Amino acid sequence: MYYLSFLFHLYQPPTQLGFVVDRITEECYRPLTDLFTSSLAPRFTVNINYSLTELLLQRSHHDVLENLKSALNSGNLEFVDSGAYHPIFPLIPESEVIRQLKINLEGNRAVFGDKYKPRGIFPPEMCYSSRIAKIVKKIGYDWIITDDLPYAYYDSEIHFDHIAEAEGCGVFLRSNKWSNDISFHQWKGSEFIDKMEEEMAVTAGERDAYIIIAMDAETFGHHHKYYHEKFIHSLMHAVRGKTNIKLATISEIFEKFKMKKAFVPPSTWSASMQDLYSDDPYPLWQSKFNPIHHNQWQLTHHVLRAVIRSGDEKSRLLMDKALYSCQNWWASLNNFDPSQIYRGAYLLLDTLETASASLGDTETLRLGRELYNNLVYSVFARINKA
Repeated sequence: MYYLSFLFHLYQPPTQLGFVVDRITEECYRPLTDLFTSSLAPRFTVNINYSLTELLLQRSHHDVLENLKSALNSGNLEFVDSGAYHPIFPLIPESEVIRQLKINLEGNRAVFGDKYKPRGIFPPEMCYSSRIAKIVKKIGYDWIITDDLPYAYYDSEIHFDHIAEAEGCGVFLRSNKWSNDISFHQWKGSEFIDKMEEEMAVTAGERDAYIIIAMDAETFGHHHKYYHEKFIHSLMHAVRGKTNIKLATISEIFEKFKMKKAFVPPSTWSASMQDLYSDDPYPLWQSKFNPIHHNQWQLTHHVLRAVIRSGDEKSRLLMDKALYSCQNWWASLNNFDPSQIYRGAYLLLDTLETASASLGDTETLRLGRELYNNLVYSVFARINKA
């Protein structure tokens, strides 16, 4: 039997504008989650970061959340956990990784009910390291997922008949080729199922095998209009007519296939072969070639130290959100948007001001403002260089 697993990643940053959330909900989240409750009985894996859950509650999109809860209760979905406000796990301390996972678990369980019991972790942007696999296993999860391109860089063969194991944790490898092919070339779902059946017959023959497809949920309806109907609805119909390929959640695959120890390199679903060759595993969030990233993280770590030292609850809650990854993504070499960089920097500075007031420490605030100015200067330098 061939098992095909889809993971849909739903996320908006905590700083997202309300009207943007409304538009994406109308174009994507509402019609997509309607499909999740379909009588066609889909079997999908879903990640929704708590930052989006909060925004949907604030914007009164309760029907979307009810769709997800209904699909979970009917067995159509499994949820995975992630960082509540989408920080890049390998770039933050272990205590912050655990805190973000705890906020995500408790917040989403309050909305989706007691059946919200994730067994796996979707690390934001699939940014993976063995340190994160070790943390994930230690706090009780079974598996984590990352991309197969970095794995292929070190080991040319991608295995479809077992699961990689690192630090005692299952590590699923998302198919970079097929996930990106769906994202950038608008397939009809029925044609994609036929293609998968053909490809897996060549790869696996008579053996049981699986393939993991994972992508941003916003691909369906927001990035590509009506793609949820053309691809997902069509796929759910087509797979019912197949006898040797079926949809499965990732945790179902975890139960069916054995683990084998393997080296899974640090990286992300956005790294290229050139990034790996350059030993730059997280290029969109902390590139060693990017001075803006350097200054962002100098400020971030300074603010985090102040927040931890203060013990102040208000600054602590601000810090949770201030770790969100989009500010770094918009500072990357090919995705430059100063307004988005400043939005993250303002949140960090606001967090620092709150923590410093609690501490009564003007020197920490002064140093933070210096680091903030360094960040602004590096943004200006990029603008002037363009």
